[in-house]
Amino acid sequence: MRRLPLLLLLFLVNSCSHSGPADQPVPASASGGDDCRLLFWEDGDTAIVDCPPGGRVTVRLVGIDTPESGFDDNSRRRGERQVRWWHLSLEQVFACGKAATRRARQLCPRSSPVRLEGRQTDKYGRRLAKIFCRGVNINEQLVKEGLAGRYPYPRLPDKPAACPPAP
Repeated sequence: MRRLPLLLLLFLVNSCSHSGPADQPVPASASGGDDCRLLFWEDGDTAIVDCPPGGRVTVRLVGIDTPESGFDDNSRRRGERQVRWWHLSLEQVFACGKAATRRARQLCPRSSPVRLEGRQTDKYGRRLAKIFCRGVNINEQLVKEGLAGRYPYPRLPDKPAACPPAP
């Protein structure tokens, strides 16, 4: 009799899907309750958040991908991949990426209280989560506005609708 609840629990845990490349738990100290605050947006789909008592957490918006903005060498290299995936010029990718970052910053400015939904991490140690700020699901809002594409990992991310086709 006692085995049935345990088997049911194991089935439920193992059948949950996730949108990221790793299935590692996030420490409880970085649980991301309502006491988290946005420190800054690195780009349109990556935020740095302070979640006491665990401190600074890098959050990758799960289930979406925004174009790169070219802010560093890694961003420029990832942008070159997006050029191939989405058939855009590098200038278009960076312009769309900068627009996505600007909009994320408008939707959720520095020091805003945020709620994180999602506890897994990716291979880079970033928390994979939805960010809710001022009652808005930032992940969904960026897709709705065409500044992010859905990212059905492990498939390639969809091109954001607002990014124009290549000339």
